[in-house]
Amino acid sequence: MFRIIAVLALLAGIGYGAFFLWSSTPEYAIGQVKDAFKAHDKAKFDKFVNADEFAGSMVDDMLTNPVREALGGGSIGRWVAAGMTGIFRPKCVAGFKSDLYSLVQNGSVSQNNDDSMMTLGAIERRLCLSQNDLKKVENVKNDGKTATVTVVLHNKMHDKDLSLDVQMQKMDNYWRVTKMLNFPEFVARVMEVESVHSNEQGDRAQTVRRI
Repeated sequence: MFRIIAVLALLAGIGYGAFFLWSSTPEYAIGQVKDAFKAHDKAKFDKFVNADEFAGSMVDDMLTNPVREALGGGSIGRWVAAGMTGIFRPKCVAGFKSDLYSLVQNGSVSQNNDDSMMTLGAIERRLCLSQNDLKKVENVKNDGKTATVTVVLHNKMHDKDLSLDVQMQKMDNYWRVTKMLNFPEFVARVMEVESVHSNEQGDRAQTVRRI
């Protein structure tokens, strides 16, 4: 009996050790972010995502050409005119953070059509980001303090895989997402896939009309 108990204790210890090692990897943290969205768990999202830094990086990405083209010059022009890179930037970041929490807790963001301020809702309406599901994690580069990870997302609307690079920071015994590294390029790819899909639909429509 003592031997059985000792073996069970050893197996339990090995299992705990294996879980501890796995839970301290960037891949595990990405999985927890996905679970936070599925369970509408804001506390878990806050643990594994630095919402302030993440929202701030998204606001900065709004002025890049791919994102400006995706959203349209009118909206982005008004945001720039409002001085979003200056004293209004904190308000924009706070709005993005609030929208992120809404997306986690409710599965959607505000549908306010006022484009006078930058919102995640405007991006969602244009790019349908919620239509992308986590497929896998690859290309993990970890120096012990920071890590870069390629998150492969499957776009359900167009049945295409898209890659998004994120940066992560090591906490005490887990990793936390801080920002996206290639969001403008990701947006450009979404626009490319959308354009190809639209052209294919147009070709099919012309073929049907000829028939």
